[in-house]
Amino acid sequence: MNFANRYGKFLIVLAVLIIGATIFGPRVGAQDEGWRIIRAEYGYRTQRADVTNLLNELIARGGDNGQIYVNDGPLGGDPAQGHEKTLYVRAKNRNGEERIFEYRQHSYLDVRLFDVRRGDRDRDRDRDGDRDRGRGEWNALQIVGAYYGVQGRTVNVTELLRRRMHEGRVSLVVFNGALGGDPAPGLEKVLIVVYSFQRNETATAVREGNTLTIP
Repeated sequence: MNFANRYGKFLIVLAVLIIGATIFGPRVGAQDEGWRIIRAEYGYRTQRADVTNLLNELIARGGDNGQIYVNDGPLGGDPAQGHEKTLYVRAKNRNGEERIFEYRQHSYLDVRLFDVRRGDRDRDRDRDGDRDRGRGEWNALQIVGAYYGVQGRTVNVTELLRRRMHEGRVSLVVFNGALGGDPAPGLEKVLIVVYSFQRNETATAVREGNTLTIP
């Protein structure tokens, strides 16, 4: 067999490998998708905050270009000052298998890995956002999600905060009376708010007794 024939066969084999990678590559990647989040915690050792609801909200929104930056700001605050923190995500796949994903602080989480089913309220919020864009209000303050509580004992106060918005701002003292009750009696609670302002989405955490002011 001359060199030309051998080289021609090599090119054919190479082409087949490239086409195979193109066809089968996405399918293999898809096997790692579809994990449903059971619980998510962010912190250091025993100093962890429950960020399950917040993380689900961020994933449902698509993150920032498909990613979520693992850091204090996006995850609602610093539960362990002075320490390098980790995001622990316990999830279950379609086969019922459980796994814990760990993301070090300053790394990125790919939202495509997780399956977050959005409810009717989320769809209503999206429709409201479309109407706001039509009125030229997309740069205004938008409350994406808000949760009040501690250590998994939280309540969704998103609609409450939306009603407290006045002239494009929200300002209130974080305490049980202002947020509809006490979800964790005897414990110090935190209000976590995910919001969008001037097309930038961010999160803030305010401890009980302090004042929330956004933007």
